[in-house]
Amino acid sequence: MNDTDIQQLTSLLRKLKPGFLPFDIFIEIARLTVLPIIEFVPLRMYDGKVEVLLLPRSQDDKFWPGQLHTPGTVIRATDTDEGRHTAFGRITKNELKDTAIGEPHYVGSSLNKSKRGMEQILIFWVEVKSEPRAGSFYKASQLPELLMESQRGFISQALKSYFDFKAQV
Repeated sequence: MNDTDIQQLTSLLRKLKPGFLPFDIFIEIARLTVLPIIEFVPLRMYDGKVEVLLLPRSQDDKFWPGQLHTPGTVIRATDTDEGRHTAFGRITKNELKDTAIGEPHYVGSSLNKSKRGMEQILIFWVEVKSEPRAGSFYKASQLPELLMESQRGFISQALKSYFDFKAQV
């Protein structure tokens, strides 16, 4: 890119409002930067075994068509922390369809290279308190083959944190 290209691009970028971006622009920014992500690993104890709630991605998803994933979201410049992070509410409403969950428990973070670019993931586990309104439960000991490969590691971290927590109470 030359100086004129850079000036033109920065002029166009100034027209964007912070927050939700048009998909094509989001994809290009994701390719160039590290995206901050919040992921919930929804868990429940069922018949003495831990289960993980996973959601299917759309069949027309650009990167992971039809694959299973944990609910999560990109942190936006417009997200705030007013008692409870607005990204948490977006996950609960948009991804989990208001399935009742407990408070998020912070697990840790993970730097991950995904198909759309680098991601800095903040990992939380949540306990599911009702029947899910989205997705299906899977035994934590037998995660399905259709699970996004990049999520297996942080699901394992969340399960360890969950077991450690349960051992203390």
